[in-house]
This record gives sequence, C-alpha cells and structure tokens, in this order.
Amino acid sequence: MVENMLDWVASLPLWQATLFLFIVVFFRAQMTFGLGKLIHMGILKTKWGKNAEKSEENQAGMRALQKYGWPVIPLSFLTVGFQSVVQLGAGMLNWKWSKYTLVALPGYLIWGFVYAAGGLTLFRSIANGSIGLLILFIIIVLLLWSAGSFLIKKLKTNI
Repeated sequence: MVENMLDWVASLPLWQATLFLFIVVFFRAQMTFGLGKLIHMGILKTKWGKNAEKSEENQAGMRALQKYGWPVIPLSFLTVGFQSVVQLGAGMLNWKWSKYTLVALPGYLIWGFVYAAGGLTLFRSIANGSIGLLILFIIIVLLLWSAGSFLIKKLKTNI
C-alpha cells in the first residue's frame, strides 16, 4: 500500500506532488496545533496531556516561540523532531488559529516541496535497496535531527 502511494505521488508533476504533500502536512500540523490547544484549555486532562505540558522538549518549543516569535514556525519544518514540539507549543501557548495558520503556510510549502523534489524518491530508492542512497538518507536525517536536537538543548538551557 505504501509503495503504491509513493508511486502515485512520484508519478505526479512536481507542482501537483508539492500541492498534495502541502495538504498532508497542513492537516498533520493543524492536528498537532489542535492538540496543543486542547492541552492549553485543559480539555485533554489525560496522562499524556499532563506529560506533554511538563515535557522538556515541548517546553523548549514554547520557549523558542516566546524568544524568537513567529519565524520559528515555518523554519521548524526544515527539522526533524523540533517541528512537532513547535506546532504543539504554539497551541499550548494559545496562539490564535488564524495567526498560526498564516505563519505556518510557508513551512507547509517548503516541507511539501522538499519531499516532492527528492524526499520521496530517496525514500523509495532506499526501500528498493540502494545502499548509497541509504547512506545519504542517514546523513541527511542525522543532520536534520542534530539541528532539531541542538535547538531543543539550546532552548532548555535558557530557562
């Protein structure tokens, strides 16, 4: 099933694949933001919700937003891991939906383009056994993960 979806997206012209992935990340990020809003409003009073409020990673995402403001949101889409805590943090900080969505739109576009332009092709090549691309993928993920981890650690120390 995943292979069929990857084939379908890869068969699309770049602009259509970017648009499709833009819509995918739009809904994913909006749901993460919405969970943050539910935590802020106290509606999500589950063990997970309480842990999310106290999580050092989520606190780092909120500190990034408080310290650097709206540019953190679109830039977070260039990282792995930090992206989710920023989206959740925006909701937990009770950002207005309209403001959040407006500043997130460029991030959605960047994310969609990156995956449409090469991310999905890279993923499919790895799934088909390309060792060279697997190594490249690992290097890219490590770089993005390192960037996200660095931001989280930097923001944890600025308590």
